[in-house]
Amino acid sequence: MPAVTSINTANDNHYQFILLRGASDFITDGPMRDLVGLREVNLLSWSSGLTLASPFSNGPGTIGMDIQIGGQTVCGGDVVVADLDGVVVIPFAELGLVNKRCQEILNLKIELDSKVHNELTVPQNIKNLLASDQVEFVD
Repeated sequence: MPAVTSINTANDNHYQFILLRGASDFITDGPMRDLVGLREVNLLSWSSGLTLASPFSNGPGTIGMDIQIGGQTVCGGDVVVADLDGVVVIPFAELGLVNKRCQEILNLKIELDSKVHNELTVPQNIKNLLASDQVEFVD
């Protein structure tokens, strides 16, 4: 069944309800409405765009079930992380592994940032690659 894009998933009243229930963000793979209202309540949100159409106010809807959004299944307990670059779903069963890997990546980034701050112009791995037979220089 094709996605319905002629209606929206939330408007300014919904944003206020969401905040009052303790949420800090709103993520949907459908369009939203009332950008001015969204900004007034300061709710971080991600959507497929904006529309003038009104949302359904009396269903259908279910609370507490697994959902499909953006091609991903989100289950109870999963963590959804979003920023200006996008949205990531971390399954509950993988939280420990993802947390460990994120710490490793953060440590590598801190190390590289320190080197760049101390005037590193070309990282050693790039120098090694450029000196190898894997790169051909063409005039």
